[in-house]
Amino acid sequence: MRRLLLAMLLSTSLMAQTAELDSYQVSLIKTPVERVFEGKVEAIASATVSAETSGRVDKIFVDVGDHVPAGATILSLVGIDQQASLNQTEAALAEALSSRSAESKQYTRVKALYERQLLSKANFDEAKARFDSASARVASAEAALKKAQQQLSYTEIKAAYSGVVSARHVEVGEAVQPGMPLMSGFDPARLRVYTDLPQRIARMSAQAPKVRVLLDQDSVIEPLNVVFFPISDSATGTVRARLELPADLQFAYPGQLVKVAVQTGEKERLLIPAEAVVHRSEVAAVYILNDAQPQLRQVRLGKLLGDRVEVLAGLSAGEKVAYDPIAAGIHLANPRIPAGE
Repeated sequence: MRRLLLAMLLSTSLMAQTAELDSYQVSLIKTPVERVFEGKVEAIASATVSAETSGRVDKIFVDVGDHVPAGATILSLVGIDQQASLNQTEAALAEALSSRSAESKQYTRVKALYERQLLSKANFDEAKARFDSASARVASAEAALKKAQQQLSYTEIKAAYSGVVSARHVEVGEAVQPGMPLMSGFDPARLRVYTDLPQRIARMSAQAPKVRVLLDQDSVIEPLNVVFFPISDSATGTVRARLELPADLQFAYPGQLVKVAVQTGEKERLLIPAEAVVHRSEVAAVYILNDAQPQLRQVRLGKLLGDRVEVLAGLSAGEKVAYDPIAAGIHLANPRIPAGE
């Protein structure tokens, strides 16, 4: 009689302790079906700065990997020839202005005399022609001065926009000519991904694309915009898609290979919290909660979907598993109350 009473108390105690364990009821949940493709990151804004005048590299102020603000000087050339040309054009302009001033005074005097009919029209026409010629020389000298100033400004190479230096093509002391590449850079805040999709997948996704970019296992990015190119590659039969990424991403850079997951449908799966799984060597198991005590059962797992994992075999919908396998294991290890007298 006492043994029967002890067994009943033990069963009630175990049921109460089991009920205290947090549980998750297994159910079928609709989840997206995705196909994964290769993609490559590209900078939206990237450029190579080239020389616009000839000269020799004087100083280099930045190197590969440096962040450069817009308008900052990244490289300078020796500008002796350009400065000499500027000085020469300034002197030519001063001379032209002086000549025009003298011709202007002469033209004004001749015009007054001509209007009083004290000089012939030939004298007036000659004075006017000389004044017009002097004015033309001033205009030409001013244009030459602007060109010389521009050429001198080309000896200071500045960043067109804020970005990171990706390549340096010259060294200090090296002679450069117009068109020769000097520095390359890109804006890391503006990136996009290109991927090539089969025509069927592109056609399915074109209306309402559901796409994710997988930088790595822990970094999933939702693109801001997805554009499908209106043509197909005749050689591969694929359609190119362009995915605009959010600004200022960490650990993303041009040329990086990434995965692009494209949703193609939905599927019902048995999902459980990933934290509920016990891993022992290569075996995965969960604690099943029933009316008595937790039972450890081996399961076969599928894909990891966020904080949940798919169960391929070993569980059925409606069963309950322990959220905390450590607590369930401790509960299972508690010794039973020994049979008394």
